Amino acid sequence: MSDDLEQVARQVAELNTAVAKVRGAAYSPDGSITIEVDIYGTITDLRLTEFAMERGPEHFAQLVRDCHERAHTAALAEARETEGRIRRQQDSRGAR
Repeated sequence: MSDDLEQVARQVAELNTAVAKVRGAAYSPDGSITIEVDIYGTITDLRLTEFAMERGPEHFAQLVRDCHERAHTAALAEARETEGRIRRQQDSRGAR
């Protein structure tokens, strides 16, 4: 039984490690903002061009919010794909 628990712990650790590396990215339509986030929505990279605020602070803020939302959605989708891939690999290893 302890072997089973150890195997589950290893599988969970493997899955957590893979998902923790997932990032989602998005950019504004005008290319002035690029944002990258992790699966929790934490910004891991933010790049702005010199003209990012040309249309004013409200427009800039809306672009950041929109990019953040799309990047987070992308990160969550990638995390689901990563989870499925890792679980399939784990299942195939267990079937041996």
